[in-house]
Amino acid sequence: MKQLYYVFQTLLHGRGTNVIKIISLTLGITVSILIFAREAFELNFDTCYYDYERLCAVKVSWVIDNEKSSSFMTLGPTAGAIAESFPKEVESATATLRWWGSNTLFRDDMRFTPGFLVGDTCFIKTMGVKVLSGNQSEMANPDVIFISKSFAEDVFADKNPVGEVLKYNKNMPMTVKGVFEDFPENSSFYGSNVLVSMATVDKYEWSHWGWDGGDSYFAYIRLYDAADMEKVNKLLPKMVEKYLPKDMDTSGVEYQLELIPITRFRIENDFDGSNGMIWIMIILGTIILFTVTLNYVLSSVSSIRQRAKAIGIHKCNGANAGTVFGMFLWETAIVVFISLLCMTFLLLNFQDMLQDMMDVTLKTLFSVENIWAPACVVLFLFIIGGILPGHLFSRIPVTQVFHRYSQGKKGWKRSLLFVQFTGMAFIFSLLVPVLIQSHHITGKERGYDIRRVVYTFFDFGNEDNARSTILNLPYVESAASCGQPLSMGLSGTYVTADGGNSTSIRVNTFDKEYLPFAGIKLKSGRNVEKEGDLLVNEAFLKALHWEENPLGRQVKDNDYSYGNIVGVLEDFVTGNPAYTGIQPLIVLCRNQFKDCVQVRLKEPFDENSERLNKDMQQIYPHGDIVFDSAEKAISLQNRGVTNFRNAILLAAITIFFIALMGLIGYVADETQCRSKEIAIRKVNGATALNILSILINDILLTALPAVIIGAGGAWYVGSLWMEQFFDKVTYSAGYYILIAMGVLVIIIGCVVIKAWRIANENPVKSIKSE
Repeated sequence: MKQLYYVFQTLLHGRGTNVIKIISLTLGITVSILIFAREAFELNFDTCYYDYERLCAVKVSWVIDNEKSSSFMTLGPTAGAIAESFPKEVESATATLRWWGSNTLFRDDMRFTPGFLVGDTCFIKTMGVKVLSGNQSEMANPDVIFISKSFAEDVFADKNPVGEVLKYNKNMPMTVKGVFEDFPENSSFYGSNVLVSMATVDKYEWSHWGWDGGDSYFAYIRLYDAADMEKVNKLLPKMVEKYLPKDMDTSGVEYQLELIPITRFRIENDFDGSNGMIWIMIILGTIILFTVTLNYVLSSVSSIRQRAKAIGIHKCNGANAGTVFGMFLWETAIVVFISLLCMTFLLLNFQDMLQDMMDVTLKTLFSVENIWAPACVVLFLFIIGGILPGHLFSRIPVTQVFHRYSQGKKGWKRSLLFVQFTGMAFIFSLLVPVLIQSHHITGKERGYDIRRVVYTFFDFGNEDNARSTILNLPYVESAASCGQPLSMGLSGTYVTADGGNSTSIRVNTFDKEYLPFAGIKLKSGRNVEKEGDLLVNEAFLKALHWEENPLGRQVKDNDYSYGNIVGVLEDFVTGNPAYTGIQPLIVLCRNQFKDCVQVRLKEPFDENSERLNKDMQQIYPHGDIVFDSAEKAISLQNRGVTNFRNAILLAAITIFFIALMGLIGYVADETQCRSKEIAIRKVNGATALNILSILINDILLTALPAVIIGAGGAWYVGSLWMEQFFDKVTYSAGYYILIAMGVLVIIIGCVVIKAWRIANENPVKSIKSE
């Protein structure tokens, strides 16, 4: 207890320094813990299923003209065929669909928007979903849904939902036949609160099922033994030959299947590039953790001259080296504990912002499965930040009661400063490509106009009446429809090129108003007018080598004709421009005003968007029509890039303040240690500028190589990060040089500001104090 009393007295005596320590530790601990907890969450993804080691996802690859592309979207019968072909290895298999329509269910007049997922009769068994009530065999019937526990509580409160009817889009009754445990956040199915039976999709022919197309399904396989995965993969090519249509062999397309562990599904199914950032974020977290830890060590040891006499007195009164060492460990523990309390305060007050940036709730980040990562951060900080300085303090001899303590060699202090400068240069230099690329992606012109555009998916029935009704609204500027929004990934098909080989292309449908509505430009020819008219883009002509006289040419796949080309479009972006380039595209003519209906509103946009949705509810009371912002949809599409940019920016600000505090502490300690030397130099004619030059040169010996190494490391890591993008901006090495120079200017500026007083102080005052 007496040790703790002395520790608290010491902390109170040096409260100014300790406040700086706590601020530095709070910033560093908060950011590094968030980063490591987030990456632990990523590496722990899809481990939430029962016996997940035996669970696999089916990966499909298409090889066309020696070019291989991979996806997890398979043909519908794939899962069943694998189960049938390998009965000794496969326990169960399932095919699922990610819902592409609206996510609305109604109970009376109450509207709910849960996430939807389609599953066949084996989904629950294969994925190991815990059913809380109901019989999973009901999934064989159409118009049947299972709902999650949380959704059941939201809709029915304490009432048993089994047997209750909810209406999909206000007009299609769906019977609740069971309740399942919610998918956790580390599941690829997280947010899927409604499980629709595959029989429902078959009944309404919402998706094609067969070996001749409809590759929109995800297939999952549960093995009897995880070791059988390699055996099944070796035999899958023979299975493919058995089931695929024979004309696939002559079309130049090779279809390959592979089982991969479910734990690799998210990383390999990296649709937004976010998983390519995992290791970069781990590097950032490591740099911040080392920086804040070494900064604490540097700050602690810099006070050794002031505390040496007090330690000597403790030893005169019977304290041994172990006692002093223990006292410093207690001191470190208290400072870290206070920093953790401050971190908790920050997390609670900025919870919404942090959860949005991390794309996961704090509750999940600090769950039992992930708590080891924050614990390791705190343990590392305590061990390194407590043991190293504690060891030095415990070695101070008792004679320091009578003498001024000299620290001797200070190379280790330079080493700590070197690490901080390296980390600061690395993160600031990495910030350059991240900011440039994120600005390029988010601000890229896509080749079509989405300003003030809202969209919805709906079949109005009487399309001409719906079009005129919407256009007659006073706040509507124009309206048109297409098959799928251009910002989403378009469906694909194959066309027969000259020579008989198949070429993969994207397909969409436009009504005749869509081109002027979207501002898409015709390079040659005319707009679509009737069924059989086709528009193609320039990329399509290049892929098929039809650049010469394309107008009037017929586009077909073997014996099936899509129509004749009437116009050539200038290339524009479909899907996410960050990860996909300009794709070959054909556009078919549509005469209906349905599917993806798009409306351009007048200003003020937000107000008119609300008015449109209210008017739609009054005009079409029996339909669920809700228009969403196209610009907001694209912002969500860029979320992976913007979240990473924000994380880098937060890391840069954090490490800047931490390194700044360490540098200020180092300079203050140096000027105090060398106050007599500085005074003697001034007595001998040295000016304030000469004194500052000495201190700056001393720091530059450490800072210059550190900044060069940090900037070089950022160039390498930044290059790796840029590789994930198809459309990437180019920038010269001059950016890194400028950032490195900027970091050096900041370091020199801190030295000048902190040492200015001592450089201009009367030397007599310094000598007298000695």
